[in-house]
Amino acid sequence: MRRTIAAAACMVSLVAGAGRASTSAAPEPIKLAAILSTSGPSAPLGLPQVNAVKLAEKDINAHGGINGRQVQIDIVDDGAKADVAAQLATQMISSGHVAIFCGTRTDTSAAVARVTASGNVLQVYTTPTESLWRTPRGVTKTLFEVNPRDQLEAIALLTFAKTRLHAAKIGILHDENLYGSGGSTIAQNEAKTLGMTIVDDESYPGTATDFTAQIVKLRDAKPDAIVLWGATTTPGLAIKAARSLGVTVPILGSSGIGSPAILAVAGGAAAGEVYSASPLAPVAFGEQKSFETLYDGEYHARANPFAAMGWDAVHILAAALRDANGKTDGASLAGVLETGKPIALVEGTYKFSPSDHNGLVANDVHIVKAVNGMWGAP
Repeated sequence: MRRTIAAAACMVSLVAGAGRASTSAAPEPIKLAAILSTSGPSAPLGLPQVNAVKLAEKDINAHGGINGRQVQIDIVDDGAKADVAAQLATQMISSGHVAIFCGTRTDTSAAVARVTASGNVLQVYTTPTESLWRTPRGVTKTLFEVNPRDQLEAIALLTFAKTRLHAAKIGILHDENLYGSGGSTIAQNEAKTLGMTIVDDESYPGTATDFTAQIVKLRDAKPDAIVLWGATTTPGLAIKAARSLGVTVPILGSSGIGSPAILAVAGGAAAGEVYSASPLAPVAFGEQKSFETLYDGEYHARANPFAAMGWDAVHILAAALRDANGKTDGASLAGVLETGKPIALVEGTYKFSPSDHNGLVANDVHIVKAVNGMWGAP
């Protein structure tokens, strides 16, 4: 992807010269770690990320690696557990991994961030929770976010609800964890900015299977639309419960619900108006189209947003390493990213700065609709 004919010619030259340099030992690979949730409740999100990491590693190495060194990405499973993720981060750093991609969840990302910050190691994570890097104490130097931050998602969702669905009264249903509660607060603030009224705000445990109490309260509050802020497959059960209890208004979810697995859980309940914020446009173009073609060729499957996040995360780490003049400490790599050099990838063109470790803009958030068990154009 994104390789010119001149770059291809350079690769041919390198291959041709390999025989002349056969007596020289190949340099050691650059070791990166990917700490992802490939088992447990977040596996439907983490497994596409694993596929993308493997594909990104293959792509980078096929195009010369990083400054002539191959990349070795070791993928480990945190089981969707924050304490396990932190332990794995410590182990990966101790074994010479110079940067970390983690993670699938907000809690695992936060746990690893404490390790990487103290160890001066660059970390990229994929949930939209901005508060991990933008803290009350300031910006966490070594932590960068892939996926439009939650404020951008809230703006997109509520603007769509107001302008396209003509909603004035909003109900909110969210996971009680950091991801869901933070998203709920931001959504409430954005709704007020847009002149909309929040008529009810309900939370649920991440392992919930019964949403009757929350849905009845939301139904009785008579919202024009419901904003659902959650992840894993649990929101699919919430959607099913809402429809079975007579809630017919549109449901608009954060990007955490943008997995086909959630629609499979919701089943026919998603046949109504169910929307999601997404880093992928409903009709692929540019880098997204190239990535989807590459992903389908490798896995014979449609790439979803979580795969795109994995691809972008690895390529951001690679971009920092390429431009760091051999330095691998977190502060130096972060400094490279903070220069604002544009990095055009699947979810948008990242332009990081010392005050913005997300680097995306509102136009990088798209709205997709559940159509026949898949996410498509609204």
